[in-house]
Amino acid sequence: MKRKAATLLRRKAFLSSLAFGAAVILAAPVSTLAQQITGVPGSPSATTTLSGKQLPPPDPRFGGVIKEKATESKPWWPPRVVPPKGAPNVLLIMTDDQGFGAPSTFGGVIPTPAMDRIARAGLRYTNFHSTALCSPTRAALITGRNHHSVGNGVVGEIATGFPGYDSIIPIDKGTIGTTLRDNGYATSWFGKDHNTPSYQSSQAGPFNQWPNGMGFEYFYGFVGGDANQWQPNLFRNTTAIYPFDGNPGWNLETAMADEAIQYIKQIKEIAPGKPWFVYYVPGATHAPHHPTPEWIKKISDMHLFDDGWNKVRDTIFNNQKRLGIMPANAQLTPWPKELPTWDSLGLLEKKLFVRQMDVYGAYLAYADNEIGRVIQAVEDLGQLDNTLIIYIGGDNGASAEGMLNGTPNEFTYFNGIPVPVKAQYLWYPFWGSDKTFPHYAAEWAWAMDTPFKWVKQVPSHFGGTTQGVAMSWPGHIKDMGGIRRQFSHVIDIVPTILEATGIPAPDRINGIKQKPIEGVSMVYTWDKKNANSPTRHNTQYFEMLGNRAIYHDGWIAATTPATLPWQPSSAPPPDIMTGYKWELYNVKEDPTEFNDLAAKMPEKVKQMQALFYTEAKKYNVLPLDNTTLPRWNTPRPSLTAGQTVFTYSGELIGTPPSAAPDILNKSYTITAEVTIPEGGAEGMIVTEGGRIGGYGLFLSKGVAGIRSGKPVFLYNFLNLKRTTWSGPELGAGKHTIVFNFKSDGPGLAKGGTGVLYVDGKEVDRNSMEHTIPITFPEDESFDVGDDTRTGVAMLQFRYDVPFKFTGKIDKLTFKLEPFKPVPKAASGAKAELAPMEAPEPDPIEEPKQR
Repeated sequence: MKRKAATLLRRKAFLSSLAFGAAVILAAPVSTLAQQITGVPGSPSATTTLSGKQLPPPDPRFGGVIKEKATESKPWWPPRVVPPKGAPNVLLIMTDDQGFGAPSTFGGVIPTPAMDRIARAGLRYTNFHSTALCSPTRAALITGRNHHSVGNGVVGEIATGFPGYDSIIPIDKGTIGTTLRDNGYATSWFGKDHNTPSYQSSQAGPFNQWPNGMGFEYFYGFVGGDANQWQPNLFRNTTAIYPFDGNPGWNLETAMADEAIQYIKQIKEIAPGKPWFVYYVPGATHAPHHPTPEWIKKISDMHLFDDGWNKVRDTIFNNQKRLGIMPANAQLTPWPKELPTWDSLGLLEKKLFVRQMDVYGAYLAYADNEIGRVIQAVEDLGQLDNTLIIYIGGDNGASAEGMLNGTPNEFTYFNGIPVPVKAQYLWYPFWGSDKTFPHYAAEWAWAMDTPFKWVKQVPSHFGGTTQGVAMSWPGHIKDMGGIRRQFSHVIDIVPTILEATGIPAPDRINGIKQKPIEGVSMVYTWDKKNANSPTRHNTQYFEMLGNRAIYHDGWIAATTPATLPWQPSSAPPPDIMTGYKWELYNVKEDPTEFNDLAAKMPEKVKQMQALFYTEAKKYNVLPLDNTTLPRWNTPRPSLTAGQTVFTYSGELIGTPPSAAPDILNKSYTITAEVTIPEGGAEGMIVTEGGRIGGYGLFLSKGVAGIRSGKPVFLYNFLNLKRTTWSGPELGAGKHTIVFNFKSDGPGLAKGGTGVLYVDGKEVDRNSMEHTIPITFPEDESFDVGDDTRTGVAMLQFRYDVPFKFTGKIDKLTFKLEPFKPVPKAASGAKAELAPMEAPEPDPIEEPKQR
């Protein structure tokens, strides 16, 4: 009894000390890391902050008294976990594929009033850097570690089996979502998720690398590198949703803003004292450029791009000088000889290229407008003064993936097929609509990266990595409208948020010891007296696709890109170690990398190279690899790896390409055993892809509502050429439909002969010169018994989606032959994928169906 009484006395003394400590600690600033407790410990209203050592924290030991009777016992509630007092809401915004010189905030000609607003209320950062590519930047952004450190040395679509490149964020490098959530924040993610490995993106999971598994309690967005903004592969948490069905004019940019506004409003009204973290990452301005018609008209009427890329570039640079974005000594880097000047073009080219850029400008302005709606909603809810807003203009430099002439379908680039200017005019009236998946000409990308050299995919030069950043927090960032030139990197955002919120980086998450944060907080730059203080981020490596650079104390050494990002090619790249020239710049004095000092300072180059390899070993950059096509086609862990026979029945929709039968570059047979009801049937039996590329086996819809029920196999070659096979109408009863395709391989993009059989009889035979070599659209899905998002047909056999099969699928079987590559002895040094010319496009007008 004495021992029990002593224990109770000690517990009382401990709890009293907690209550006393709370009274003292609550007066401390938000930056303190000491534990803060409010209320009477054990009461229902008590709260506590965390020490930061372990997430989630261990359950506290019961502090009440338990007797045989409840009337003689004392209840005790574990305190609710909350962030430190005064911790702000955090709105972290990042757009996509946006060059430094695109927005008006950083001298561009495209109006971005929402970003301007944040810059006027806070600071503009002009020396902030990304990794030069999408998912690597995003992985670094949410973890505070370098992209190779978190398995994202390249985009997930070309992941390989090395720690720096497998597209898996390690569990010992937890995200800012997890840290803030477990410290009492409401956490959410809206928009692009390019950090779920493609081979884990199906309904079968696992879901630990989805936003919900990375600390974000609510997710509303799409999974993958890009998405049709009119009919996206959209998820709410891990469930595919289709809000665009029957909703003409719906666009993800607006829907996403609506969703985020409602989320913030809900948190504010249900839990007024709970801070929130909103990670807001729209698909804009990555291709496809999909603004609304109203925005296209608004920007087109401004005639921002009529004078062409060279004069627009001059205008942007002059604006940057005038605004102080670029210092007086900065020089505009020269126009590259590999890209044509505007004056060398014909009228037909100029008209098309202006149209491409008007649509892009509309897309950026539209996206910024929707971001502005979210910011205004924060103010309307009375939350603006307590919200840290970080608005990052792009996850890499402007994209040159439209090739020299642009394209009405970005997937022509990924499959190595340039579309001639004349052929593109077929889509001119529809540019930016859901009939296109457009991307502008590469020359515009170089202009949007003014004043720097190079573009997206190129980490060695600032054109690929420099992003404009606006940051505000009323009352804390007081140098309103100020400019900061300290070198900083995307890995600096997490430590900045942690310092602002007063939350320490955890020592352990789910029992796993955490590796240190690799970024440096930018909070020191907020004070006006530190406006010109030296950067605290002194060393930073860059590497992507074999190009590399190293920044150290105001110097940068960089390789000269050996391949051009606007020329997709599978030709063998140069030797990764000896095939690159190195350049050297003193960026303290030469902020645009204008004056290459490598020839004058060879010893300095050697020192910097040695430093790069030291950093490369430290952060999982090795082994270096400058291949693209082999990495795209490399085997990865997959639910379908090694599988050659696939069987389905009934309906299955929304399966991502990574979990679907892969019919690319091989022979295959599709067998559908179906039952047709009295009166006939129509609808999709199986499809992958959609309007911009893919295939479908279906029963035709017919004419004027009369069901024809003809079995059809349609192959859509990148919205350029459609090849069809069809048979006679099917009557009531059981039928077997077989489509057999014999490839002309070995090799990529080979054509072949297809035969359609119905009930054992050949009903149609046709051939194709080429098939899609690399990828179907990643934002579409594999659907059985229905067709969601967009349809593969355009004129012949056209139908509207959703296109549900009205019969019964008893059994659907795919049988795949293995892919046969070209023997190395026969190919020698030739490209694995030979250049292809775009076929004469099918017409786009939509007359009555056959």
